[in-house]
Amino acid sequence: MRIVELTPMDFDIYAKDQELSNPWQTSNFGRAAEALGYTASYLGFEDGMSIKGVTLLLTKNVYLGQSVSYAPRGPLIDFEDYAFAEEALLCLKKYLNNNKIMSFTMDPAIILTIRNKYGALKQMNNGVDKKLDAIIHGGEIVKANPYAKDIVNFLLKKMKFDYRGQNLFFEGILPRWYGVTNLPVNSRTLLSKIDKRARTKLRKAAKLGVEILKDETRSLDVIYEIAREKFDRPIEYYKNLLDNNPDAEIYIARINSEKYVNNSKILYEREIERNEVLNRVIQERNSSGRNIRRLINQKMESDRIINNFKEHLVKSTQTLKDYPEGRIIAMCIVIKDKNNVSIFEDGYLREYSNLNAAYLLRWKVIEQYSNSNLRTFNFGEITGGFDPRRNPLHGLNESKLCLRGSIMEYIGEFGIMTNKTMYNLYQATNGNQKVFNL
Repeated sequence: MRIVELTPMDFDIYAKDQELSNPWQTSNFGRAAEALGYTASYLGFEDGMSIKGVTLLLTKNVYLGQSVSYAPRGPLIDFEDYAFAEEALLCLKKYLNNNKIMSFTMDPAIILTIRNKYGALKQMNNGVDKKLDAIIHGGEIVKANPYAKDIVNFLLKKMKFDYRGQNLFFEGILPRWYGVTNLPVNSRTLLSKIDKRARTKLRKAAKLGVEILKDETRSLDVIYEIAREKFDRPIEYYKNLLDNNPDAEIYIARINSEKYVNNSKILYEREIERNEVLNRVIQERNSSGRNIRRLINQKMESDRIINNFKEHLVKSTQTLKDYPEGRIIAMCIVIKDKNNVSIFEDGYLREYSNLNAAYLLRWKVIEQYSNSNLRTFNFGEITGGFDPRRNPLHGLNESKLCLRGSIMEYIGEFGIMTNKTMYNLYQATNGNQKVFNL
């Protein structure tokens, strides 16, 4: 076996047919990473006269002519064939040594577990082979790899990789936890089954004038203001990600300024009337000595709602003044890969966070694909912290799991030093800084 360098076009041809293919192992993502200062190489594992696996390799020269490297969601090889995987990884290690690359990190797209939205495993196989059984959510599509734990042991014990995969938040280069669900779904039935609070947020966003549109022009100017607020990336990153990628789509949430003002006023006035009725009933029942505790609680909740709509009324008036034609307040990039569709990246303007535009945006996108021939829908990254009292990002999880989502956990990051002396010297000099920031 030997490593051969491929053209981006040839790489994509081989990569799309691999079982572990994913949006990160593509030439589009390689070009996007180049806009962030990395060098993209497209490598093939040639065995005999045929390519038996591929990987996108990102490198960065960091210290005395030495580089560090990373295969995002790769390599795309058969990790279940341990003899082949061992030969492929040893071959890759030799290639890295020959090219003055002193470390290598990978996070293969191998699913370790599927959990319910509370973080509990849905099914565990405690049979003789002690392998993790396929865990099913609403069908037979999203499932854990039954050999995932064996692959981890193989990489740690046989191949001597370091394991960096026990992170619960975003300590890794790419996220390890995602919210997923199966397709197709009946969107009407799904809406009736999701969390009541989520339905309230969806309806509130629509009532206040949030409109969801697919941007057929795929204009970067439309989304870059929001993307720049969330990520510190140049616009070239998004241009390279979307160029020559017909399977990428942009969806936007736009606030209709005039509707925002009018409906804020209507909702505010309705709640004022309801509040006055509650106040009158409380006084009448209190004078007759009847229990008014429940009514007082309703009145307090109504007071809170009035203050909320008052804030919307002020905000909507200013929005109409500054953006009479409306304003884009949330966006997402959707990428299709094989039988899967993923919200690859999303974001919203923080000043409009109380409009819940991101909730409505995700709902409308899954509704768009509800009856497609695709098989899984990925809501995007979440955290592995399932206790809301201990997870400062619990709101992120809630927003992506409220639509009947399950939790998908990848096996995580594995790293190895191909030149320990130089790598240790580099880390000592630079204070163990995080090199890859995608």
